[in-house]
Amino acid sequence: MPVGETLSPGQRAELQRALRVAEEQSGLAFSLYVGPWEGGRSGAQAMHAQVADPDYTVLIAVDVAARALEVITGRQARIALDDRACALASMSMTSSFAAGDLAGGIRDGLAVLGEHGRRARVEWVDHP
Repeated sequence: MPVGETLSPGQRAELQRALRVAEEQSGLAFSLYVGPWEGGRSGAQAMHAQVADPDYTVLIAVDVAARALEVITGRQARIALDDRACALASMSMTSSFAAGDLAGGIRDGLAVLGEHGRRARVEWVDHP
């Protein structure tokens, strides 16, 4: 979770907990990047491709200075988190960001994604 100097140590710990809860709720992996990146959505997709298990991972990329937010879902993660769920999480985050609450926005977005990612898991189908 590269976060640069944007978040305090306490906020980083809070977001680590939120990441863990979202993963436990959904069975998906979550990755968070807070900082600048180049290339817009395609740049965020390139970051997503570098995570350990991109098919089951959701990347949330936030560039505060550029006012950019991307939620990238892997091939399998997309089954549990459709565009509507990701848009809802994005709206939740951006409304908090506009109020000056970066950590709270990310935390709330993770909560939305974790909750919407819940589904009945069939072990031999989800993870052969």
